[in-house]
Amino acid sequence: MVIEQQTSSAPSQAPARLWAALRHQLDRLPARWRRRLLIALAVVAYELLWTVTAFDKVNPTDLDIFFLPAAHIALAGRPLDIYTLRVGIYPNANGPLGLIPVTLAAWLAQALGWLGDPALRRMLVFAICAPFPLLVGWEAARAVDRFGPPLRGAARALLWLPIVLSPLLWLDALYYGHIEQSIVVWLALAATRLIADTRYLRGGALLGLALLARSDATLLILALGLTLLVWRRWRGAALALLAAGGMLLLGLAPFLLADGRDVIFSLFSFRGALPVGGGDLWGISGSPMFIAIAQHFDALFTLLVAALLVLFAHIAHSDLDLNMPDIYGLLALASFCFALLIKTLWPYYFLESALFATVWALASVPRHGGAFGAITRREWLAWAALWLAPLAITTCAIIAEIGLESDNYAGWVAPWIRVNIICELLTLAICFAALVGGRWARGVAGSADARRGILPESASGAAIKG
Repeated sequence: MVIEQQTSSAPSQAPARLWAALRHQLDRLPARWRRRLLIALAVVAYELLWTVTAFDKVNPTDLDIFFLPAAHIALAGRPLDIYTLRVGIYPNANGPLGLIPVTLAAWLAQALGWLGDPALRRMLVFAICAPFPLLVGWEAARAVDRFGPPLRGAARALLWLPIVLSPLLWLDALYYGHIEQSIVVWLALAATRLIADTRYLRGGALLGLALLARSDATLLILALGLTLLVWRRWRGAALALLAAGGMLLLGLAPFLLADGRDVIFSLFSFRGALPVGGGDLWGISGSPMFIAIAQHFDALFTLLVAALLVLFAHIAHSDLDLNMPDIYGLLALASFCFALLIKTLWPYYFLESALFATVWALASVPRHGGAFGAITRREWLAWAALWLAPLAITTCAIIAEIGLESDNYAGWVAPWIRVNIICELLTLAICFAALVGGRWARGVAGSADARRGILPESASGAAIKG
C-alpha cells in the first residue's frame, strides 16, 4: 500500500521538480541575461496574442478589400501598379509604406498555400505587424527617460502595458483592417525625439516616411513645424520640412513615373467626390451649403482648425516646447482634429490621438530624484487627471463603434450623431484644458528652465520665443 502511494505521488511531483530545476538554471544566469530572456518571452507572448485574435470571425475589412488585393498586384510582378486597383468607386487610397508588411505577409501566405484562407492570411499579417505597437512602447519608454530619472524594474515594465494593450489597436486592425497607424505613431515619436535633439534632417525624414504610411501624418508635421516656428528655429523648421518633403517625393516618385494618373487620383483627388458620411462636427447642420463645404474642403478645414488649436495652445502655455512631455499632448490634440473634422468618421481614426495622449501621460509621471516617495498628493492627483485625455479619446472611439454598429455600419443615424458630437467636443475640451494647464499636469520635477537643460538644443542656446 505504501509503495502504491509513493508511485502515484511521483507523477504529481514531476512538474514541481521540473520547475525547481528550471529555477535553478535561471538563477545561475547573469541578471542581464535573465532580463533579456524575460523580454524575449514577453515579445513571444505578445506575438501569440495577436495571432490568436486573428481567428476572430469578422466581416471583410479594408485589409481584405484593399490592402491584400494591392499586395496581389505587387506579387504578380507589378508593384508600381498597385494604384490601378478599384473597388466600385473606391481606389486603393493607402500609402505605399503600409503595404510593405502586408505584401510580405501575402508572399508568405502564398508560399504556404494560405492565401485563400482569410483567417490564416490575417494571422500572418498580424504576426508581422505586431512589433509595431512594441516599437511605439519602446519610444514611449524613451520618452519617459527624457523627462526624468529612468524608471527601473516593474515600474518600467508596466509603462508598456497601456500602449501595447490598447483596445483601439485591435479595433483598428481586427475590425477595420488598418495596420499602418501604429507605424505612423512610432515614426512620429522617433521624429519628435530626433528633432528635439536638433537632428532635423533625420527627424524630418521619419516624418516623410510617416506620410508615406498615412496622409493624416500631415497634422503631426503641422504641430511640430509650428512649434519650431513659434520658438524661431527657422533653420530647424526648414530642414525638417525639406527632409519630410524629400522623403515623400522619393517614396512616391517610382509610382508617379509609372502611373501618375492613378496615383494622383487614389491618394489625392478622389476624396472630393465622396459624400459626407457624418459622425463628426460636420453633422451639426444638414444644409446643402454646409454639406457642400464639407464635401470639398473638409481636409482644408481640418488643417486650419488644427493650426489654430496648436497656436492657441502655445499662447496659453507659453513654455510649451519639444523638451517637455506636453509636446505629445500637442500631437494628440492635432491628430484628434482628423476624427473631428474629416467628412466621414470611422472609429479607428481615434487610435493615433489616443496613443499620443497615452505617451503624454506616461512621460509626465512625477518623479523627484528617481524617488516616488517625495511626490506630493497634489502631484499624483494632477497626474491622474492627465489620464482623462487618453481615456476620453478611447471612449469616443467606443461610442462611435457602438453608433455605427447600431445601424449595421450603414451610416450615422440619430441619436448617435449628436452623441458623437457631444463626446468629441467634451474630449477636445479635456485635451486642451490638460495641455494648457501643463504646469500642474506634467509632474516632472524642476522648473521649465531646468527642463530645458536636458536636451542638446536647449543647452546650446536655442532661440527663445519672444
